[in-house]
Amino acid sequence: MTKKTDSVASPDFAIFVLGLEQKYGVTLDEILEAVARFGYNRGKVQSYFEVQSYLKKNNLPLESVGSSMVNHWFPA
Repeated sequence: MTKKTDSVASPDFAIFVLGLEQKYGVTLDEILEAVARFGYNRGKVQSYFEVQSYLKKNNLPLESVGSSMVNHWFPA
């Protein structure tokens, strides 16, 4: 059974999304694409943007952010 805070419609999810938008400068569409890709797993979604941020900061190609990199830190 899932908690109400686990729902995408919960206020907690809205706060989570707002935090991602502010911290990483990403759009809602980018966040929803990450949720569609990794499922509703906050750790995986946030680590995806963390890896993207690291790659941008170090001028590395963003194509290298793959599911395997995120799944390494947050296995299913």
